[in-house]
Parts: sequence; C-alpha cells; structure tokens
Amino acid sequence: MKGSAKLFICTNVFLLFSYNMVFGQIKIVKVSKQVCNTGYSKLEVEVRKDGVLLDSLNRKYYNYTSIYKLHDSVKLKIVEHLLQFVSDTSICCNSVQSYDNVEYPGCYDESPTSKSFSIRIESLFIINRVLYNTFTYRIGCYPVLYDSETKQEVNNNNCFVNIMVERYKALYKLYKDTGKLPDYHFLNESRIKWWGKHTNGESNLRSIKFR
Repeated sequence: MKGSAKLFICTNVFLLFSYNMVFGQIKIVKVSKQVCNTGYSKLEVEVRKDGVLLDSLNRKYYNYTSIYKLHDSVKLKIVEHLLQFVSDTSICCNSVQSYDNVEYPGCYDESPTSKSFSIRIESLFIINRVLYNTFTYRIGCYPVLYDSETKQEVNNNNCFVNIMVERYKALYKLYKDTGKLPDYHFLNESRIKWWGKHTNGESNLRSIKFR
C-alpha cells in the first residue's frame, strides 16, 4: 500500500475515533414546543448524554451550562432546530424577568414594561444561552427586544422582531460556514437590540450596581 493511501486511512480512522469520543454518547438532540398549565407554551431543548438529560434543573432559568460546553457541531444542530420556531408568534408561558444575576453589568435595576414575549423571541433568547452562556448578561438579560431609533420595546411588533431574526440567521450561517462563533457583540449591532443594550449608556448606566 502506498504511503499516501496509508495516511488517508489512518487519518480517517483517527477522525472517526475522535468523532465517536465527542459525539458517541450524545443520543438525542431536539427542540420541542410544550404546553404549560396556563394554556400557553414554551420551548424545551433536549440533549441527552450517557442517558442523562443535560441542564434538567436550571433550564427554567434558561441556564444551559452543560450544553454550552458541548462540541460546536452539537450546538449548531440545536440552533438549527431553534430557528424552526422563529416564525411562531404565539405567546410563551414564561414571564418577562431578568434571567441572570441582576448585579452583573447589563442586567439593570430598570425593568422593561413588556408583559410577555413570543415563542419566536424565546427561540432567539435560548440561542444566546446555548452559544454564549457566561457572556449572555452582556447581550441582554430580559427576553425583550428594543428599537434603538424609536426608543420603544418591540416584543409585539413582528416587523421589528423580523430584523433580529435575520440577524440570528446570519449568525448561524457565519458559524456554520467558518466554524467560528462570531463575537457576542454581533447580535446587538443592528437597530433592534436586546433590552440592556439599547442605549448609549445614559439612563441605564446610572442604575448599574457595582459590588
């Protein structure tokens, strides 16, 4: 057997071995829409490793620490599933609140006025948590979108939400094509931003708690 052929076989055996080491115990990766007792719904991200449901205790706080540590290809698959819900305008059963430590810069004492958010916004919010985890508070802690031009919250304006949806589709394409996750700033660089990143720092910076 020629040297190049041997190298080809060895390389592919190594890649197959590496693939099995990383993915072999990941049996289920899916996102589903579940009905709550209120009649509204929410999204459930299900990833099972070694038969165990990852982040089963903290998912109600949109905390996906274990999933965040998985290989890029697994997270890309999750994002792909979540993007299937970006046209779903039905209301999410979870409340509008700060889903992070309010003492972090970016999680401000000042609260948004929105009382609800849609499944489509929830899908984007979960993508933040799956891909960026510890940097999420720098993106925005509330599932609330804000128009930086009109200075208004836009959870109920599907035209404006569409702008952010396109941002996430672009993020997914960049991540998939290059294999490199764009910096978290990418998500708040358009007209529509997450609450907590919607001003130049005037009113909200005054309300940050530094400890």
